[in-house]
Amino acid sequence: MYKLIGVETKPFLTELPDFQQFLLSVAPPVRIHENIYIYDNRRDAEDALELLKEADLFEETHRLVKLTAGASGEVFFDYGFHAEDSVYLYIEDLAAFKISDGNTIQIEMALLQLEEHLVFKADGGIFFTISHYTELIKGIVRAYEVKVEFLDLDK
Repeated sequence: MYKLIGVETKPFLTELPDFQQFLLSVAPPVRIHENIYIYDNRRDAEDALELLKEADLFEETHRLVKLTAGASGEVFFDYGFHAEDSVYLYIEDLAAFKISDGNTIQIEMALLQLEEHLVFKADGGIFFTISHYTELIKGIVRAYEVKVEFLDLDK
């Protein structure tokens, strides 16, 4: 997992190409997806944020995690987006976990039950769900005698 900062602009920015070029020269993002400028450097993100606020073009910031492979869940597009060869998830409202113990068949059964509650299944066995589903996830895996370990997305 690779953590990034997304600075969302008002869509009106596309109608101001000179300002957009100035923004890119002051705070170059690693990627632009629609009206979200993605930064891997906090300082550049803060510079972009300040500039956009001064111009009244700032919408909001997002903490993002970048993943390269996996499978989207049913509610993926409410919590992430695909851009070129990567997946970006908005981690503000997400929890992540991995299975730490359990019988293979019980794990498969638990995953079938969990399927509708997953936002994204990353390669490497990390599962993302909506954070308010944490207790539900714990209850489902407990019923199948499977253990999970929740990950700290703030690190």
